[in-house]
Amino acid sequence: MIIAHKKRKENIAEYVLYMFQVEDMMRACNCDFETVKQRIISQYNQPPEVMKDIEYWYDNIIALMKNEGVEQKGHLREVLNIIDDMHDLHLRLLRSPLHPDYKAAYQDAAPVIGQSIQKTQSNGVSEIEVCVQMMYMILLLKLQHKEISGDTMFGVQKISKMLAILSAKYKMWEDDKLEL
Repeated sequence: MIIAHKKRKENIAEYVLYMFQVEDMMRACNCDFETVKQRIISQYNQPPEVMKDIEYWYDNIIALMKNEGVEQKGHLREVLNIIDDMHDLHLRLLRSPLHPDYKAAYQDAAPVIGQSIQKTQSNGVSEIEVCVQMMYMILLLKLQHKEISGDTMFGVQKISKMLAILSAKYKMWEDDKLEL
């Protein structure tokens, strides 16, 4: 919860990746709050009032996952809405003459995005969702200490750079400080 709120304010792409990870942790705990308390919440070292907030947050995540039917797979509607918003901003930035830095980062990443769409047969999924999914898969591979090829890491760096710029502009957009 503490990390989620911080990431949500500072870097929207990192927030989405974090929420993907939280969803998977809830699944690993079978969306059972008592298991989450034992395995996850107990690791926090916070004052009692903060611990109550943390418990409430995780309990709410579990309830949302159950209500939305994503206990086994999929993502929370809030997370998907953010990805949709990111994609909308992505398209607006590409149409705007005011953001050549983003256009350049996108053009650099576009071949990698296209290859990923072809390999995963992700037709109908937005480019931004493909990018986020790709970054999450790399995160999972790193957590599992699996080898990642140099070519894959080269492509991931391009996606990462594009998402970093998009996240910075998303923050400006939310703060009404972005001209399009």
